[in-house]
Amino acid sequence: MDSLDEVRAEKRIEIFEELVSPVMSSIGLNNWNGKYLWFSDFNSEGIKFVVEYQVFKGFGGSFAFGICYENVPTVSNWKKLVNHKTDKSTKIHYYKRLEGWQASYDGTDRTSGRDIVSHWNEVDFRKTLFTILESLPSRLEPWFKARSNRDQNILELQNEIKGNTEFVRRIVNPDYILCFLNAEKGDLEKSKVHFSKYFDEKLAISKEFEPMQELISKRIEKLTLTQ
Repeated sequence: MDSLDEVRAEKRIEIFEELVSPVMSSIGLNNWNGKYLWFSDFNSEGIKFVVEYQVFKGFGGSFAFGICYENVPTVSNWKKLVNHKTDKSTKIHYYKRLEGWQASYDGTDRTSGRDIVSHWNEVDFRKTLFTILESLPSRLEPWFKARSNRDQNILELQNEIKGNTEFVRRIVNPDYILCFLNAEKGDLEKSKVHFSKYFDEKLAISKEFEPMQELISKRIEKLTLTQ
């Protein structure tokens, strides 16, 4: 094993500018926050594609990817809506991990190091990063293309709920997202179905979610009126 000389944040960012940003630009993610986030502009349906590098405890990291929705706010402390319409506020709502990282997270592959960037030293960092970047466009472009409009996102989020319980445990629950996407589409009945499902589960845990429920209800009503 090569000697330990951990690649610190400043050096990681320098290498990201050199190696990662050009790859992201090649798939339409032309914006970079100067740290760990690359993203497209919103398209005509309020969909922004995002890739985020996430640092692990220890000497490694990997890439998450997904979608930021222009009209899907998140909630701070159950009482305040936070919008994600600007570059600075960009957030992954529909969140996925690279397959190798997901397999490691699930416990099905914790030894291969697939899709994991080593921070052990600069040589290992560049080597493992480059290995991921070589295949990243061919892996991410089809995923983004299949979710480039609202109807595609509604379908894929419904499929995630049916087939992937791990996804359902995300901070941004798919039922929560679907409240807004269906309201955007003008389908208030389906929006209400997902709204009820989401908040029935939350309120069963704690009545402290009631202020959040009211906030979201008002925002969805406002969104529906603007369509």
